Amino acid sequence: MARLKSGPWGAIIGKLGNNIGYIRKGMAILRMRPAPSTKKRSVGQKATTQRFQIVTKFIATMGDFINVGFDVAARKVSPTAQNLAVSYNIKHAIVGDYPNQEIDYTKVKVCEGVLPLPTSIDVVVEDNGPTVKFMYSWGVDPNLANARKRDQVMMLVYLPEIKESRFLDSGARRSELHDVLEIYKNHGSVNRPIMVTYAEVYIAFVANDRNSITDSYYCGRFEF
Repeated sequence: MARLKSGPWGAIIGKLGNNIGYIRKGMAILRMRPAPSTKKRSVGQKATTQRFQIVTKFIATMGDFINVGFDVAARKVSPTAQNLAVSYNIKHAIVGDYPNQEIDYTKVKVCEGVLPLPTSIDVVVEDNGPTVKFMYSWGVDPNLANARKRDQVMMLVYLPEIKESRFLDSGARRSELHDVLEIYKNHGSVNRPIMVTYAEVYIAFVANDRNSITDSYYCGRFEF
């Protein structure tokens, strides 16, 4: 069943016969529903579907971060930030053959931009029992423009064991040279703990006005 958004002259939302109506980037879209195929799917088609499923589930764990990280790049093309992130990582960050495809975290990009990254980046992990601190530090080029020194750090850790992300998309200024992201190790309950033991770690920097950003940088896998 479809409904008319904003009255009789509004956009159609939902299914209407063989059509589907929805809103995308503020625009009303009406398209035909694809007819189900009766052909047997090839290995290539199955591999494509698997890559898409792997990456979309991964990106979904960090949606708000991606909305910042790929926003500037998405303004130049039609996809949304998350669609652009999915497209990039399907092409560049999946390794292996179907049905054993997986993410290569060293090739993942969670931000896309042209701003310069710091001259040096370091992460130290501090295990505090129930929590883990990821202590990021970086250097600043003395010739860097003053405006760039107000860029904010973006920190993200992905936890493959529970398929979840923890992040901060508006951290310390570039000029502060360090920041900390703290996470809990137990993601279950007291009686049924689910402990994480390692993380894939990323960093990026975004301009104060959010109109420019660096590429993300893979800091490595950290065990604790």
